Amino acid sequence: MSTSNPSPPSLTSFPPLTGSQATPKEPFRFLDLPLELREQIYSLYFKPADRLHKSATLESQGFYGGVYGFEFGLYKTCKQIAKEAKKVWRREVKTVKIGTPWPSAVNHISSEGLVPIICTDREADCFNDHHALIQITAPFTQAVPEHTVVLLLDDLHLFTQTWYYSALSYPMLNDRLSTAFVLRDPDMDDVDEGDEKDIPLALQRKLLLPFSQVKGLYSMEIEGFNKTVERELRDAMAVPPPTLQHSCESATKLLHEGDAHLAKGIDGAEEAREAYKQAFHAIHILIKGRTRRVLADTFFHATINNGIHAGQTGMTVRVILRLKLVARIIATYLVQQNWVEAAFWGMRSVRIMSEAMDTEFEDFLADLVGGDDVGLVYVRTGIALYKMKADVETWHEELKGYEGEEMADVSQLFRVSQKHLKRGKEKVRGELEMYGIPRPFVMLFNDPEPARSDAGSETVNVDPTEHVGVGGVAGWF
Repeated sequence: MSTSNPSPPSLTSFPPLTGSQATPKEPFRFLDLPLELREQIYSLYFKPADRLHKSATLESQGFYGGVYGFEFGLYKTCKQIAKEAKKVWRREVKTVKIGTPWPSAVNHISSEGLVPIICTDREADCFNDHHALIQITAPFTQAVPEHTVVLLLDDLHLFTQTWYYSALSYPMLNDRLSTAFVLRDPDMDDVDEGDEKDIPLALQRKLLLPFSQVKGLYSMEIEGFNKTVERELRDAMAVPPPTLQHSCESATKLLHEGDAHLAKGIDGAEEAREAYKQAFHAIHILIKGRTRRVLADTFFHATINNGIHAGQTGMTVRVILRLKLVARIIATYLVQQNWVEAAFWGMRSVRIMSEAMDTEFEDFLADLVGGDDVGLVYVRTGIALYKMKADVETWHEELKGYEGEEMADVSQLFRVSQKHLKRGKEKVRGELEMYGIPRPFVMLFNDPEPARSDAGSETVNVDPTEHVGVGGVAGWF
């Protein structure tokens, strides 16, 4: 890894002690501690979660997954501590070394897959504590693995997941790749002949089975692994990935499951949101916290020939499901009175729709999709922003993020929503009333009923918010 990466904090970065604690009478005798306690200290010293660094600098280099900043200063204290610490490091921090022919692949797994990295290139070449070596080659172009990356074993599933989605985007990718898996024991360098220990099957499975997500390789070699584990991998690799039809139908089923949970109100909100996120995952949109990654677009370009979505392209079904799921996820946050997250999810989608909105796309949303779910995104985002703006003192900092944004306006959101609502205005009125939205806003969603005066002329329908006084609801929002 480049030396320009930020280094982890050292003990000297903490503020100095004061008073009697500042100058101990004598040094602490670390080796007087029982070995069990010393090993617990080594374990904390190498704890991966405390060593993962993320920063704007790293992201500018493509390391969106972050970089582990492990330190090995303990090795320089004395032979005994070095031996003890190295034993704990190898026991608790399992690693995998991966070789690939393409330098871009190293950045791709971190930038696209958000996979944390231990080290790359020359540092990775010198790294010798890995428990498995995976070599990826492209035999048709005679490309050999010249670029290396070391990953934490616990992050290996993120790497194979990234590979899985790359293969969905480029269907011929795996047909041109060969992979060799080599099991190794990093302790072999420090043991005498005859003292070798078998590597547990559980560890072998953790090293090998994440690659069950990788399908259709041109060839594959497995060296050193137990034949049972090898057979498990080959059997799992032979299982084809979910079809386009299956992906869309699974997402639809999960959406309905979420709706059943959401119908319970606040008691079912968490379960509903989890079901909706799983539905996103089924159509290859990964949700983690506030991050959302839309993957495998090419996979959805085909037409679905059977099942409940027969006759539609996968992309159309995906767009419809995305809108339905976003509208519902916002609803789960509203039920929990989590106005900040509801506004965040809603405004992100509002921005995307506003940027993409042209006549053709508007017609698509209104006619093909039906529009109501699009309208609900706007309405529910408006509810969240209304609640925040009604209590500016509490939500002042959060509202700063929307300053100067045209669509972050309650009246504007409600007005735009009406272009898309066809059947759901009664439901919207009920939802607005449930959250205590003022009557003038609720009246925006009254069904127009042309009325005639006694003289037979039509009365003019006016915008009810225009009758709110200066400083009232319409003026403030």
